[in-house]
Amino acid sequence: MGSLDCTPYIHNLDPRMHCVMEHRQADGLEQMQTMVLGEVLKDVDTACKLLNISPDPLGWSSLQVQKWLLWTEHMYCLPRVSMLFQGLSGQDLCSLSEAQFRQHSAQFGDMLYAHLDVWRSGTWKKYIALIQYFFADVVCGYHNQPIHLWQFLRELLLRPHNYSHCIRWLNKEMGIFKIEDSAHVARLWGMRKNRPAMNYDKLSRSIRQYYKKGIIRKPEESRRLVYQFMHPI
Repeated sequence: MGSLDCTPYIHNLDPRMHCVMEHRQADGLEQMQTMVLGEVLKDVDTACKLLNISPDPLGWSSLQVQKWLLWTEHMYCLPRVSMLFQGLSGQDLCSLSEAQFRQHSAQFGDMLYAHLDVWRSGTWKKYIALIQYFFADVVCGYHNQPIHLWQFLRELLLRPHNYSHCIRWLNKEMGIFKIEDSAHVARLWGMRKNRPAMNYDKLSRSIRQYYKKGIIRKPEESRRLVYQFMHPI
């Protein structure tokens, strides 16, 4: 695992990882890179589920390339550069050198290149297989199957490490949850279903349809953006 150079990736991690790293510097670069790779693996696996894309970028269509670019921009607070790579397939994207990435996006091309390098590296694939085997109940994705909104919401709730800032359990045993950032959840659902025009008004209408079907309801103590699964996990 130490053979994969995660150094370019480290500079663009979210704050939770920087905090951890400050306390681990004394343990050496190799241990820090191992920890970083663990975070990268989680992000790769999550993106595959939500975007319905293969973990191998060489097989991506031009549409899937755009999905991945939008996801990466969103997750790592990069500016909108996806249009600069429009029309490229996964194979085209992977054939670009770091210098060519910089030509497309002078300021952030190196960051995008570093992220793509992690995806196309075969180093992490065996770890994804292990995750899928040992935690099949959590990471059972919907690569080749349609996914319903209620399943998608549960998928986010089961990944608090990634999504507790936008949706979280208030009482998991009773199935009560709160959508903290409605725009973010709607955006993720739109990405998952390839519906760029998705917004929370549309998503909330879909949630209300579940009231009649006995899947989701409003809790007895009604609060804004708080819902309850009729059959808790």
